[in-house]
Amino acid sequence: MTIQEIVADILKKKEAVGGVDSVYLVACGGSFAGFYPAKYLLDHASRTLRCAMFTANEFVHALPDACGPNSIVLGCSMRGTPETGEAVRAARERGAATVAFYVQESKMTRYSEYKVQYETIAEDVSRAEQTNAALELQFCFELLHQKEGCPLYEPAMAGFAILDDIYRSAAEYCRPRAKAFAAGCKDEPVIYVMGGGPSMGAAYIFSICNLMEMQWVHSPTVNSGEYLHGPFETLDKNLPMFVLVSEGRTRPVDERALRFLKNYGEKLYVLDAKELGINRLDSSVAEYFNHLVFSSVLNNVYLRELSYAKKHPYQNRRYMWQVKY
Repeated sequence: MTIQEIVADILKKKEAVGGVDSVYLVACGGSFAGFYPAKYLLDHASRTLRCAMFTANEFVHALPDACGPNSIVLGCSMRGTPETGEAVRAARERGAATVAFYVQESKMTRYSEYKVQYETIAEDVSRAEQTNAALELQFCFELLHQKEGCPLYEPAMAGFAILDDIYRSAAEYCRPRAKAFAAGCKDEPVIYVMGGGPSMGAAYIFSICNLMEMQWVHSPTVNSGEYLHGPFETLDKNLPMFVLVSEGRTRPVDERALRFLKNYGEKLYVLDAKELGINRLDSSVAEYFNHLVFSSVLNNVYLRELSYAKKHPYQNRRYMWQVKY
C-alpha cells in the first residue's frame, strides 16, 4: 500500500470508534530523532491531533494511558530494534493503528498492521525523499490533508519532488567546509552541537549518532533557545561549537544564540539552511524540510570527512552489535 492508501484505510477503519485523535512516534537513536520533522509539523499545523514522541523502551515500560483505539503509532527501525518491535506490539494490543517504517523485515514489521519501506540515509544512491524522516513527514502531511484539509499539502508535495536535487547540491557546496571542520576538530575530545525548532532532531542525530557513536567524541546537544539560559557559561575560545541555523519561524532564536557565539567564541562551524538551497521550497513549508537537508549533509559529508581526518572508520563500534546489552 502507498502512504496515501494507508492513511485512507486507517481513517476509514477508525470512524467506527470516533476517529483519530493522537499520533505517537516511537523509535530509538537516530530513528527516534528522525521523527522530529513529523512531530514539528503535527505540533504546529494540526488543529485536531495531539502528538508525542517516545524512545521505544520508555514507551513499552510506561505506555501512555491515552494510547488506544483512537491513536496511530508510527514505529521506525532500520533492522528491527527489539525495543521498537515491542513498542509496536504493545500499541497494537491497545487497539492503536500501527505503521512500521523499516529497511529490513523484523518482528516490528510482523507486529505492525501497516508498513512503509524506506532507503537508508547512509547510502549515496538513496534518494532524499525516500529516507525514513522524509517518508514519516510525508505520512503526516497526508494525514493532515485527509483528516483536516491542509493548505500546506500541495507545496509540501512539490517540495518532496525537488528535495533530492537540493540535498545533492548542498552536499557539493558543503564538501570544502566539511574538510575545514574535520581538519580543525580531528583531535578535539568534545564538540558541542546546537540546533533548535525544526532542526533539533538533526542536531541530536549529529551528536549522538555521528559524533558519539561513530567517532567516539563527547558531544552535548544544546537547544539554541536554551543556550543563553545556562549552557553558554561553558563557552571559551577553544570550545568547538557546531551550529545549525534553520530557515523558518524560529530562525531569530538561532541567530540570537549565534550572535553570542560570534562575540565570545572562536571555534565556530555554522551550517545555515539558507545557504543550502532550502529557499527553493515554498516559504509556507520550507521550515519543515530543514531536518531533511541538514541530516543528510551531516551524515554523508561532515561525518565522513571527520572520519577520514581522524583515521577512524565510521563503521567501527566498541559495543554496538559487539556485546550483549
